[in-house]
Amino acid sequence: MKRCINRFMLCWLLTILFASCIYDDYSDCPQESDRKMVRINVDWHLFDKEVPTGMTVMVFPWSGGAPQTVLTNEITHADFFLEPGKYRVLVFNQSTTEFGTLDFLGMDSYETARAVVQHTTSRWYSRGDDELIGVEPEWLASDKLDEFEVSGDFSEVTLTPRNVLSHIRVNVKVPSIGNLYSARGSLTGISEGFLLGQGKPLQSSKVTYLLESWTKTIDKNDATLGTLTTSFKCFGLPETAHLAAENNKLSFSALLIDKKTQVDYQFAVGDKFEEDENSSELGYFSSLHVDVELPEPLPDVKPSEGSSGGFDITVKDWGKPEDIDMEL
Repeated sequence: MKRCINRFMLCWLLTILFASCIYDDYSDCPQESDRKMVRINVDWHLFDKEVPTGMTVMVFPWSGGAPQTVLTNEITHADFFLEPGKYRVLVFNQSTTEFGTLDFLGMDSYETARAVVQHTTSRWYSRGDDELIGVEPEWLASDKLDEFEVSGDFSEVTLTPRNVLSHIRVNVKVPSIGNLYSARGSLTGISEGFLLGQGKPLQSSKVTYLLESWTKTIDKNDATLGTLTTSFKCFGLPETAHLAAENNKLSFSALLIDKKTQVDYQFAVGDKFEEDENSSELGYFSSLHVDVELPEPLPDVKPSEGSSGGFDITVKDWGKPEDIDMEL
């Protein structure tokens, strides 16, 4: 019995010895971390476009330095262990690698973190080497927190991401629309991306969007008058102190029913954008439309053989748009 007790005491003493900090100077002994637990709650109710399957949460030290990043399929919250101090937070749906139409740049800094649209080329559109053609982006929701402080043992904050894309609709009123076979166009001066930490579109970096898919509506009172409509998602118009017509150029090309005559028009529309009445109901960051009218009727031409044209003006439901193939 005595031998068993001695063996137990020996094991206990050895455990204490190896568990102790063996330093000549106590100040050199590693201390318990000062990190505190922080929970970032994320509420998605303002983003009604799709249910995210994951999210990215980034916490940036106020004084600068690399952020801590959590990529998670748990979309309600993310937990961090942070040193006491001030921080900034960014959150957005999915991870940066899950978007097929967006690139994420400058993500090592809260001030420069941005999402930008990818670029494409066109076999028919070219205006210069410096002009970039943007790809319509996927839905992106984001929120930011410019400052919060970690002090106690546990802190939590809540962010509410919302859609940061804009929706732009273009309406072109076309007299003598029966002479139209197909149409295409472009709109310049659209913001290339979105500054996540500032919550606004990029100012100086712009792209052009191609307008290649249209719907047609015939006027209820005049069968020779029609309106072509197209729309696209983007990061909206750059903020500007003065709305100038030259900020945005709308080009419109019409191929007539002889399938060889093309007429081209250009409109300066930078001062003509208007916000849709149902913008908030749609849930877009901004929902805009711009309306133009061709200055004269389309020229009369004879249809090509065996064709009555790409647009048939005999429409039974006058107010219902008609989907058409716009490729030339």
